[in-house]
Amino acid sequence: MKLHPKIMLFVLALIGAALWANIYFSRAAVAEAMTAQIAESGEIAAAGVLQDLRRAIKEGDEVEGIKALHVFARRTGALYAAAVRPDGEVVAHTNVALAGSYLTDALLLKAARAGSSAFSRTLYATENESQEVVEAAIPVPAEPRPSGEALILEGVPEKGEPAGFLLAGLPLAAARKAEADISLNLLILALVISAAALAVSALFVRVMLRQVALLEEGIRKVREGDYAVAVPVVSGDELGEVAASFNKLSRGLAETTVSKQYLDSLIESMPDPLIITDEKGSVIRANRAAAAFSGYDFGGSPAVDLRTILEPEAAGAPHPYDALAKGAHIRELDLLLAARDGRRRPAMLSAATAGGQVVVVLKDTAQHKESEARIAQYLRDVERANSELDAFAHTVSHDLKEPLRGIEMFSGMLLSDYEGKLDAQASDYLSRVAKAAARMRRLIDDLLDYARISRVRNPYETVSSRALAEEAAAGLSAALEESKASLELDPGLPEIFCDPVKMRQVFHNLISNAVKYNNKARPEIRISAELFGQYWKFSVADNGIGVPSQYSREIFKMFKRLHSRHEYGGGTGAGLAIVHKVIEEHGGRVWVDSEEGKGASFRFIIPAAGESDGRVSNG
Repeated sequence: MKLHPKIMLFVLALIGAALWANIYFSRAAVAEAMTAQIAESGEIAAAGVLQDLRRAIKEGDEVEGIKALHVFARRTGALYAAAVRPDGEVVAHTNVALAGSYLTDALLLKAARAGSSAFSRTLYATENESQEVVEAAIPVPAEPRPSGEALILEGVPEKGEPAGFLLAGLPLAAARKAEADISLNLLILALVISAAALAVSALFVRVMLRQVALLEEGIRKVREGDYAVAVPVVSGDELGEVAASFNKLSRGLAETTVSKQYLDSLIESMPDPLIITDEKGSVIRANRAAAAFSGYDFGGSPAVDLRTILEPEAAGAPHPYDALAKGAHIRELDLLLAARDGRRRPAMLSAATAGGQVVVVLKDTAQHKESEARIAQYLRDVERANSELDAFAHTVSHDLKEPLRGIEMFSGMLLSDYEGKLDAQASDYLSRVAKAAARMRRLIDDLLDYARISRVRNPYETVSSRALAEEAAAGLSAALEESKASLELDPGLPEIFCDPVKMRQVFHNLISNAVKYNNKARPEIRISAELFGQYWKFSVADNGIGVPSQYSREIFKMFKRLHSRHEYGGGTGAGLAIVHKVIEEHGGRVWVDSEEGKGASFRFIIPAAGESDGRVSNG
C-alpha cells in the first residue's frame, strides 16, 4: 500500500475515533443536563406543597398528603408521587394501594445522606407500558421556612433532619425529544468539522508527500545511472533536509563514480599480477603484469587453468583453491607458480571470492627470498662476531686482570715485607698502586658484566620474585649481618615472567646499595610489589642517606658515583646502570623517589604477563 492511502486511513481512523468520542460524551452531557433541569423544575414545583406534605407526614394524614401530591402532579405532570417518612414508610401515594408500605429506594438513602435533593433516570413500568422517568427524592424540611424578617434577624438556620421526602417520577418524553434535537445538531456539527479536518489533512498529506514523490523520482534516476540528478527542495522540514542530503549524496556519487574503462585502466596499470578466475580456476581476466610474470597469454583459447600452474611451496600442503572453495580468504600465502618457460617462480598469493569469482593478487617474492637469505647470513655473521667478541672479551679480561693481580700482589708483598723499612712517602705510593690496581680490576669486571647484559639471552621463566629476592639476600648475608641490617619481604611478592639470572642481579644490586649507602646503626630494607595496570611495580625502600633530587637520573649512568671512591665502601658506579639495563630489557622502567638524608625508594615496573618465546613486549 502506498504511503498516501496509509496516511489517509490513519487520519480517517483518528477522525472517526474523535467523532465517536464527541457524540458519546456530548449525548451523555446533554442527558445529564436535561435530567438536572427536570429535577430542578420538580424542586420548584414542590416548594408550594412542602408545608402541606410536612403536616401530612408529621400527622400521618394520608388524605391531606394525597391532595398535596395531586397538586404537585398537576404542576409537573409526574407519573407518580409519594410522601415518605425518613424510615421509608409511605404516608401517601398517588397509587393509594402503596400507602402504608415501606420503600428501600437507594435514591432516598442518597438524599438522606446528602441532605439535599437526589435524582436519577429510571424505568417506570405500568400494566400497559414502560417508560423512562426522572425519579427525584426531594427532602421535606422538619420546620417551616423562616419569613424574610426572621432571616434578617436570625440568619439562615442550620439544616436538620428532614421530616420526610417527596418521591416523584417526572416525565422525560419532552426532554427526550429535546435531547434528540440537540444530539442531531451536535452530530451535524461534528460531521462538518470532521469533513473539514479530512480535507485539510488530505491537502497537508498531498503537500508533504510531494517531496517524497520527488525523492522517489530522483532515486529511480540514480538507479538508472543518472548520478547527477538534483531533487527540488519544496519544504523546509525534515523531508526537505532529506532532499538536500540526497542532492549532496548524488553530487558525491557523480564525482566519485568512475567508468568501466577507467577501472580497466587501473587494473592494467597495477604493478602486481592480478588474475580473476571462476570458482573452478579458469582464468576470466588478467592484467599485463600477470602475463609478464607468468609468460602465459591469458586472453587466448582455451582458458588457462590457474589451479594447474599454482603449486604449494611445501610438499603435501593443501592447494589454495581448496581453501577458497570453503569460503576462506587467503592472505600472503607463499607458493610457486609454474611459468610457461618451465621455471618455478616463488610468489605470495592473496585471494578472495566475490560474486562467484575468485580475485587473485600475486607478488613476486624472488627478491624477497634473496633478501631473507642475505639477512639469515647476516645473522649468522653477527652470531659468529658475538662469539668471537665474547672470546676476545674473556681473553682481554684475563690478560688485563692477570698483570693487575700481579701489581696488587707484589705491592702488598712490598708493603708487608718492608714494613718499617720504607719511608712514609714510599709506603703511600705502594698503597696507592695496590688500590689503583684493585679498582682497575673491579672496573674491568663491572664493564664486562654490563656488556654481557645485552649479549647474553637467558630463557625467560615464570618464577617467584620473592625467591629471587631471598637468593640475592643469601648472597649478601655477610654484609647484612655485619651491618646489622633487617630485610623485610612483602608477602604479596608475585610470580613474574623474566630472565631469572638477570632479575636476581637486580635485587642483589639494589639490596647491596641499600646496605652500603646507609649511615644508620641498623639499616632497614623493605621489598614490596603491587599491580599497576598491566605491570607489576616493585619497590626497594631503605632508611639510608638518600639521593638528592637533582641526581635522580644521573645515578643510573655507567660509572656515575655521587661520592668519592673512598666513601661508602668504594665501588665503580656500575650497579644501578646494570639494573637500568636489565629492567629496560624486560620492557619496564626504573626510577628513584628520595630526599637527601631521608632514605630512598628504588622502584621499577615490568609487564605482568610475557610471551612464551622468552621475550617481553615493550608495548
